[in-house]
Amino acid sequence: MLVAKDVRVPTLDGRLNLFGFPFPVRRMANARLHVASALAACLLLVGLPLACLAAPEGDQRHPLEVEALTQPRQVLDKLPAARASLARGDHVGVARLALAEANACRVIANWRCQRRAGSAAITAADRSGSVYLQVRARIALGRALSRLGDFNSAARILAEAQQKLGDTPQNVLMADIFLAYSSISERLGKLDESYRYAKEGLAHAPADTDPEMRLRLLRNMAHIASARGRPLEARELLKETRGLLPANRDPKLTAEILLEEARSARALGDAGTVEDMGRRIGAIGEDLKNTQLHGLSYETRAQALQLRGDGAGALTLYQQARGEFAALKLQQDELRALRAIVDLQLKGTQADALPQSIARFIQLTDQVTRTERESAAADFEERLRYAQSDAALATANAKTENERLRAIVSENRFRYTLIAGILALCMLGVVAALYLQQRRHGALMQARGRELEIAVSTDFLTSVHSRRSITDAGNVAVARAVDSGVNLAVAVVDIDSFKQINDRFGHDIGDEVLKAVADAMRHACRDSDTLGRYGGEEFAVLLEGVGRDHALAAAERLRQAIADVKVACGDEIIAPTASVGVARLSPGDTRFDQLLIRADRALYQAKAQGRNRVVIADQDAEPIGLPSPSADAA
Repeated sequence: MLVAKDVRVPTLDGRLNLFGFPFPVRRMANARLHVASALAACLLLVGLPLACLAAPEGDQRHPLEVEALTQPRQVLDKLPAARASLARGDHVGVARLALAEANACRVIANWRCQRRAGSAAITAADRSGSVYLQVRARIALGRALSRLGDFNSAARILAEAQQKLGDTPQNVLMADIFLAYSSISERLGKLDESYRYAKEGLAHAPADTDPEMRLRLLRNMAHIASARGRPLEARELLKETRGLLPANRDPKLTAEILLEEARSARALGDAGTVEDMGRRIGAIGEDLKNTQLHGLSYETRAQALQLRGDGAGALTLYQQARGEFAALKLQQDELRALRAIVDLQLKGTQADALPQSIARFIQLTDQVTRTERESAAADFEERLRYAQSDAALATANAKTENERLRAIVSENRFRYTLIAGILALCMLGVVAALYLQQRRHGALMQARGRELEIAVSTDFLTSVHSRRSITDAGNVAVARAVDSGVNLAVAVVDIDSFKQINDRFGHDIGDEVLKAVADAMRHACRDSDTLGRYGGEEFAVLLEGVGRDHALAAAERLRQAIADVKVACGDEIIAPTASVGVARLSPGDTRFDQLLIRADRALYQAKAQGRNRVVIADQDAEPIGLPSPSADAA
């Protein structure tokens, strides 16, 4: 996975630094200073009760959201009927059911499903006016985005959630926000920050009112303590969870805490506790019919037998764990169990099966490497979308990718060297495999460099030129036209009422409209024309070597091509239109932005005259409108 080093989560001094811009985030301490004045102002000026500021604290979840903790797939099946029973305009009900769907998706680890449900929850919650639902919806979406590697957007959404609370924060929501920040920091490798966020969240999660949230925060703190080599501290933190677990309704969370107990006990050499935790995890897996938990139970009990010196018994349980993980295609878990099996076989336990284990180890490692490479590529694309500076981010990503690939090569070299020492008879085969692997990585590094160049110059959504690329091409074209005296024009195209399309059909459909429009314009352009997306729903087209009439005709072709676009959304058909502003190079022009300014003005004229038309700005006169035939008919 690529680490998004440019992501900033809120620091503990109460400020969020996102994309290099400081953004103030209110803390609970500030809220306490202002809460009295805020309540007084509300009562005096509005006359509403305290409940108008925020929903009261407590468990306001839909019953299906609670049920999703143990039966997520059944809840997903029940949601259509639950939605159908809602009254028209019941935005609160829609938001609560969307949160139930997001929770079910979280439990089955379907992060894209959780992202879709979180977005729907935000839309409904904002319409309902409930601050409680607005904050919870943003927390759900933020968690999904962080799981998908979109850390910038996750931090931004969580900052919105904290802003929504304003001067009336609720403990349960503040604790949830700090938990989300802790999880993001841990995924970014910032373990100390993750620990501090979880610790601060504890102040807002009392054991008597919110035991489940307190369990999650303690779990995070214990996990970081173990990772930092502090098993005694982890054990002390987990002691508090023992009194909270009986009231916990989330069996998955219970299993996670038991795993942390086993991890700290293993570091302390406490085989009895490790085995007890393993059996309890297995009981939960049996209740839930969860194969992964069965595998984790076998693995934990095998670790206990290792501590006791029972290599043969540990090997049997590790093999059972590997089988469970393999059945679910959990490659990382299977690789971890297989590594323990190879280690035991190297020490003499069932040594005759070592070649088969190592062969599977090599095969699985290659599969994991390919998966990580694909995941890294997906993360890389996400980071490019939200970068402030394409060039600076491309350089940073290239450095990060090169370091990662060098680390992979180094790790593989060590692994294959170790295998070659153990299996002397297979030396030639292992060396050949290593050589091929190095060749693949070398080719990947070259391909990654080419991908970086393409990513900087290409718009990620529409595959046309990016803003930077079209601007550079425009400046070159202006310089060439000034030197040679050839004609040059630019057409600025803006999709009409695009915000209404996004608001009505959603951003996913909006993206489909953008791609369809870009494809239609690409087919309408000449080979010598340069098409780029200038921002949002606005495109720019460089028209070299054309006079006024030809530029006007080219712009009309673009407008008509867009008018012919049809995008299906369920039973509805979206038929976008566009307004076009055209400007030609004037004798005094020396920069591309001078043409753009005149073309933009002509575009605004087209909008003002009714949209779906072309307006050309003469070199020495006010813009002249050319309404489309359909607009005249209307």
